[in-house]
Formats: sequence, structure tokens, C-alpha cells
Amino acid sequence: MPDEHQRLYNGKVERVGHMTGGKASQGSTGNKRGKKRKSKAGKARPKKDKPKAAKVVDPNAERAMLIINPVAGTGEAVEIWEDLQETLRHLGMDFDYQFTERPGHAVEIARTAAEKRYGTVAVVGGDGTIYEATNGLMSVDRESRPRLGVIPTGRGSDFCRTVNIPQDWQTAASLLVSGRHRAIDVGWMEYMTADGAETGYFANIAGLGFDGEVTEQANNMPEKLTRVVGGIGTYALSLLVTYARYREKDLVLHVDDDEYRVLATSVVIANCRYFGGKMCVAPDAEPDDSRFDVVVIGAGFGNPVLECPRGEAPPAHSRIERGVAKLKMVRNIPRIYKGTHLRDESIMVTRGSKVKVISNDRMVLQADGEVIGEGPFAAEVIPGALEIIA
Repeated sequence: MPDEHQRLYNGKVERVGHMTGGKASQGSTGNKRGKKRKSKAGKARPKKDKPKAAKVVDPNAERAMLIINPVAGTGEAVEIWEDLQETLRHLGMDFDYQFTERPGHAVEIARTAAEKRYGTVAVVGGDGTIYEATNGLMSVDRESRPRLGVIPTGRGSDFCRTVNIPQDWQTAASLLVSGRHRAIDVGWMEYMTADGAETGYFANIAGLGFDGEVTEQANNMPEKLTRVVGGIGTYALSLLVTYARYREKDLVLHVDDDEYRVLATSVVIANCRYFGGKMCVAPDAEPDDSRFDVVVIGAGFGNPVLECPRGEAPPAHSRIERGVAKLKMVRNIPRIYKGTHLRDESIMVTRGSKVKVISNDRMVLQADGEVIGEGPFAAEVIPGALEIIA
């Protein structure tokens, strides 16, 4: 990373703030080279070991880059920013910061921070900002990857619930300097967009079908309504609106070496446990066990696995049967918040490190609360890929 003098000489002004918690930043010094002394002829001199080169300490190794999303949730990051800076200075944290200005900006900031050898990248935002930061960090080699910290200010902050990052920003700020950290798995994925096949990463949960369409609806809710009902209320309203017009999907699911044909409303590929604002959709998921928990939410007609072979039409259901099935699924909604829905016969759970979902039906894909594309979809676990402060 160029030092402050280099920035000045280059004539560039970066929109980056810098805080040192009252400590002066140390510049680098060059080693002076003395003249080589010639030995006198005929006189043997003992060989002297060459002095070891001084270990180069990267000036950013103990510094954090804060990525602040000013529009996460209801704009809480902006409201707390002055107090947060004061708190971090009081904790003695050395940090730079940058506000995101557009979708995808956090990917760029995190990648650049990794390339400049920052020791920590800390997100001040929600699950969507964590998603972008994760993709930025995963774009560099593991050896160059900073630790990821979070001060949650988003609508759901579901990732933090599984990894025990406090929801209170002051406590979360203290955690950044605690020295605590752990390695978690990250999911690699491939999916479709309007521009063709894309790849990316997710730290929390990817979901296809009903889950994706609910997230799409929630992200398009009017801002004024979101402020009134909050994050959980926004997701609940979106769920009801989407459910009224939703039809189940006929799909093929591959998990490791197993193949299933299922009739489902959603397929959730879970690295962590929560999504949708406190919905404990995968209560047994662990982010460091090298496996996804794959939760198939059926259509209410019993076991979602179909016995009929691929290419054959699934069983037909009358309007009454469909009505009863929808009521069964509505009954499951409060159970998902509690994590007790897995006992229902319409829910299937399996585990594996590789997942593929294929369907002729349109299946909207969300990853970590961001609608990013559609199926077909493939995912694979990358064990211990990311160090997080938790």
C-alpha cells in the first residue's frame, strides 16, 4: 500500500478516512549501506555471518478497514457513526474507513483492503454487505485474506446470530479488539443471470424458489413501510404476498452422490442457521463442519420426494387438496422461526459438501439476503476458508 507521501505525489485523493486511536502511524525506514572494506593481502580473516535482514512489518497488518453501508437496514450505520468512531478510538483500534456508494462497492473495498494487506476488514452493515465483503475477500489467496469482523446494522443480521456476534453495536465493536477469532466454511456457487453463468460465494445461506421470491419482494418493499414494520415485519409481509400466488417447483436435487426428484416450494443450502430475520430454517447447521444442511420445504402434500421418474408428470392434485396443502404450509411459518418445523412430513433435510439444483421451472436465487440470479444452481463447501472475529 502506498504511504501518505506517495499518495500526495501521485496527486490522487482517495475517499478513505484514517483513524489511529491517538497513536501516530509509523513510516518505513530504509537500511543504509556502508562501504565494502577490502581485506589486506596475505592476511586471513575469519568469515563473519551476514547480518540477517530486518523482518519487514507491513504497516497495515495491525490495521482494520471498516466498510460502512449507509443504507443498510434503516440507515443505522450513519446514525451511530460518530459514536462508533469515538468508541473505536477509546478501544485503541487503528482503522481506516470507507462508505459504500453503490451495489457491489463493498466487494471492491474488501478486495483492495486484502491486496493492501490489512489485517482486518470490518463490515458496518447487514447481511448483504457481509455477502459483498465475503466475495471481495474470497477473490484473493487464503494467505492474503484478512479476518472479517461485523458491527451489525442491517435489517436481519442473520449471519451474526449463528456465529454469536452481538447485535448491539457497542458490544460488537468491543469484540473487534478482543483477539477472538474462528475459521468458518464458505460456500462457492454457480448460477445463472441475464448475462449467463456467474460464480460467487456465500457465508450464510443460499435459497432457491419461494425463499428467493420472498427476498425479492422484501427488497422491493417501499422504504417508508420498511421503517414502520422493521426488518422482521418486512419479511413477514413479503412472505404472505408471495405465498398467495406461489406454485411449487418440480426439480432434481443432487447432494454429493445422491439424487432426488422433489416437489418443493424452496430448497435452502445452509452454511449457517438463520435467514429472513430470525427464521431458524436450519437449526442443526454448523458453519465449520465442512457440510451444507440442505433443507427442502415441500408443497404440503407429504414427503416432497417423488417416486415417479424424471420426465414423467408429477401427481395431479385437486383444488381442495391444494387448499389444504397451503394451510399446512402456513402452519409451518411460526415453526420455522422456532426451528421446530423439521418434524413436519413435508420437510426433508440432507447434508453434503456438494449440491446441485436443476428445474425447468424458474427458481429465483438469493444468497445471504441478496437476490442475485436464478437456477440451475451448483454449490460446494470450501472448508475453513474465512477467519471471522467471533
